[in-house]
Amino acid sequence: MLCAVSLFLGIVSLLASLVDRVPGLLFGLPLVALASLIFAATHHEDPIEIRYATVHWMVWIGGILGVVLGAVILLGWMV
Repeated sequence: MLCAVSLFLGIVSLLASLVDRVPGLLFGLPLVALASLIFAATHHEDPIEIRYATVHWMVWIGGILGVVLGAVILLGWMV
């Protein structure tokens, strides 16, 4: 139990430091979710398929933006 609490606090600390470095992150996450939902809804009619496609697109868009964010942070750290 103590290990799980310390892991949770470590993750919260990491996310807090990331939000501190990137203030627009809290505004970007809902935009990624909304864009994924709209994109999935324009390609599917069944609600279950829309949910699946929304998660699929959130992973893709979030992954691509995460790699770009990581590159920008790394470049900012190196300069």
